[in-house]
Amino acid sequence: MTAAIVFPALSPVRRNDLGTFLMIHPFARRRLAEADDALGYHLADALADAPPDDDYAEPVQVAVFVACLALAEWAEERLGAAPEYCVGPSFGERAALAYTGALPFADAVRLVDEIARVERRYFATEHRDIVTHSFVRVPAERLDALLADLEWHEISGRLDADFHMVSLREAELAGFKAAISAVGGYSMYTMRPPAHASLFTGVRAQMEQVCAQYTLSAPRMPIVSYQDGAVLTDPQALRTSLLDGFVRPIRWIEAVRSLRELGVDRLWVAGPDAMFSRLRATADNFDVELCDLRRALVRPRRPSTTSG
Repeated sequence: MTAAIVFPALSPVRRNDLGTFLMIHPFARRRLAEADDALGYHLADALADAPPDDDYAEPVQVAVFVACLALAEWAEERLGAAPEYCVGPSFGERAALAYTGALPFADAVRLVDEIARVERRYFATEHRDIVTHSFVRVPAERLDALLADLEWHEISGRLDADFHMVSLREAELAGFKAAISAVGGYSMYTMRPPAHASLFTGVRAQMEQVCAQYTLSAPRMPIVSYQDGAVLTDPQALRTSLLDGFVRPIRWIEAVRSLRELGVDRLWVAGPDAMFSRLRATADNFDVELCDLRRALVRPRRPSTTSG
């Protein structure tokens, strides 16, 4: 089988599970120590002190990043994962850069932390009236009718045939959710700050200054773009993809198509994930191995013994 590894986008995570994993799992403990050195502070302490209702707090993002890398290493050494390609939708792209060696781990830790800080400052004053809403069970042929009455919108993600992400004015969110329900759809979650819209050129420009401080190298395996399915091996293309992630939508279906054309039939999903491993586009096309916190923390059962 030809395999790829996927680092999922950022999603709500149980803080206790995340902190426990970082502190007790042998692969995570090593990475945690390296992250502490890179940051100049104790990440586990910062995670414990982070606001409980803020899934985008800097320590949370860095902790999830560290966990993703540890889970990938655990999957390779203990579960036999041998990926030939890598994909990192949205936030997961930062883990993909570190995993493939395009960016040293310590630099990647600092980059994740700095991106989170710059993004927080930017959206604290800009585009405060915009959110990004995710919903399912709305076929593509019904989507246009739902969007027609909105003052402004952008498609921020097409994750499945009936799974969409739309950026819109927050003042119209309640009516939009009602319209989704009226056609049999189901609202998932609303992102604040918003993401993946061409309107956010200002934050892309600021991130360009951030990324200029880091040197990317050719990855040890190709990275498949979550934006259009392109196979990326050039450092400049990787840098452009990282920056374009702030202004271009997630097109998971395009990434799936590209992976299938490359002969990939197994996906290792490394990281806290409540979405990408469950999408029909994923499950229908690949043998999926989810390597998340829960699986890593389960102790293997001891073989039973019987007395004769």
